[in-house]
Amino acid sequence: MNLLSCPVCFGDPSSPMTQSAKWGVLFLLVVVVCVLAGIASVAAVWARRARALARSESLPSTTPADRPQAA
Repeated sequence: MNLLSCPVCFGDPSSPMTQSAKWGVLFLLVVVVCVLAGIASVAAVWARRARALARSESLPSTTPADRPQAA
């Protein structure tokens, strides 16, 4: 039955079908890594913005209405 199997199943590493399967797996791996890197970068930017917002909200307000008036 091995005579009828495809080169990928049969295991010929130099066949074009095996090489194409390897390139396909590599391409899909690159796509997955890029998507995960994009998600991680968005999460990092949001975390940085959240820290900056929390820091700005915790600072005392220095608007002119809040300052004491000199008499």
